[in-house]
Amino acid sequence: MNSELYRFTSFTSSNCYILRPFNDDVCFFVDLPPDLDEPINYVKKNNLSIGGALVTHGHFDHSLGMVNFESKIFMNLEDEFLARNPQEQIASFTNNFIQSETFNGEIIDVNTLNNDLINIYHNPGHTAGSTSFEFPDLGIIFTGDFVFKESIGRTDLKSGSNSDMISSIKNVYSKFNKDYEILPGHGPSEKVSIISKENEFIREYLND
Repeated sequence: MNSELYRFTSFTSSNCYILRPFNDDVCFFVDLPPDLDEPINYVKKNNLSIGGALVTHGHFDHSLGMVNFESKIFMNLEDEFLARNPQEQIASFTNNFIQSETFNGEIIDVNTLNNDLINIYHNPGHTAGSTSFEFPDLGIIFTGDFVFKESIGRTDLKSGSNSDMISSIKNVYSKFNKDYEILPGHGPSEKVSIISKENEFIREYLND
């Protein structure tokens, strides 16, 4: 299957991806950071239409752009409270440098998304509703802040759980196809096989 992938890195260091899985003019966003101007300009410049957004979790650096997004938003609803109440997170990380608007639009339960091209994995740990999105035909997995190239998501924030993270690594990550590419919420991408060998956290928990 032909496809096109665009990555934008926010000033918050979070990645926003725009995926054109069908090689037509329909694109999908993965995560919605605060500063969506550049990704939206990319959409307009390339005369694309937006099919919706898949949000990996509710932290503000991945979801605050919802207020400026005019299409369907899919998320695990266990993180809806985080996404709709970002100011506490913002105060902790930026000393209120960013002022947020409350998102009052609809958030659709990602588990209702029925699409044969996407596998949806619930991998709590970083947050209760953290989710990864796998496109098997493209050999890619968007993991948000679940797994990075060299580390894993922190578990000391609201709704985070270290025991859940370990369970998700053992029961979700371990089933990822070793030849697929992981596209994380921060930092560069890498193949599952390389991460499994070189990421010390993954190695520790898989072999525990």
